[in-house]
Amino acid sequence: MQIGCCWFDMSRKTLSNLINDTSWKMSAVEFSVLEMLVKHRGKVLSIQELLQGMPVENRKVEILTESIERICFYLEKRYASLIERVDDQGYVLHNKPSVKSGELSSTPFRSISKKHYSILVAQILLLIVLIYSFFEPAVDIKPENKHVLTTQSGTLSYFPSFSSEEQELAYFYQNNHFIESIETCSVTTWRQIFLSVSSDNPENGVISIALRNDTGGKAEMKTLKIVPIDGQWNFINHAWLKKVGICD
Repeated sequence: MQIGCCWFDMSRKTLSNLINDTSWKMSAVEFSVLEMLVKHRGKVLSIQELLQGMPVENRKVEILTESIERICFYLEKRYASLIERVDDQGYVLHNKPSVKSGELSSTPFRSISKKHYSILVAQILLLIVLIYSFFEPAVDIKPENKHVLTTQSGTLSYFPSFSSEEQELAYFYQNNHFIESIETCSVTTWRQIFLSVSSDNPENGVISIALRNDTGGKAEMKTLKIVPIDGQWNFINHAWLKKVGICD
C-alpha cells in the first residue's frame, strides 16, 4: 500500500521510500502503529486504541509518540502531514497531505521538535561541506577528517562530519564499519563521499550521505537520508551499497 512517497509492505514489515530507493525494516512497535492507522485510514484512532495494538511491553505514550515521529520523518516533509495528531484524542492517517493554516511560525523553528532540529543541523553541516567541495581554494586545505579509501576501481575521498569529539567517539565502530564496507566495492564512480549524523546516540541518529563525482568538467551529485535499522549499522553491506547506488 502506498503512503505518500513510500510503499508499506505489511508482509515484510517494511516502509520503502520510492524516491531515494531506501527501505526501512520497521520495529514491532512502529509496524503495529502504522498497520492500525492504515486499516482505519481516515478515522481518528484514540491513543488508548493505538496503545492496545502495540506489544504489551511497549505500551507507553512516549514510545507511541516517538514511533509516530520516526514514521513521519521517513515519509519526508511533503507527506508527514498524512499522519495528524487530533488534539488529545489520538491520530488519523489521511488520504492526502493536509495543509494547516498558521502552520508557518513567525518565530523560526518554534514548531520544530528537538529531534527534527538536530536532523536539520546535521544536513546543513553536510551541505556546507559539499558546497565547499565545488570550489578550488587558492590554498590547498586538507580536512582533518579526510580519509582516502581504496576500492578495486581506484581511490576515493571520504569525509565524515561529526559535531563534536564525543559524537565521533560514539560512532567509532559505525564509522569504521562504513569505511570497510565501502572498500568492498568492485566498481564505484563516486570520487567523494560525505557523511553526517543527526544525533549523538547511534540508536536514533539519522544518517545523511552525499556522493559527488566530476565527469567531463561537470559535477554529479546524489544525496541519501537513511533511518538505520540497527544502531551498529550492520545493515550496511555490499548488497545494500549496490542497492542505494554507492557501489555499481
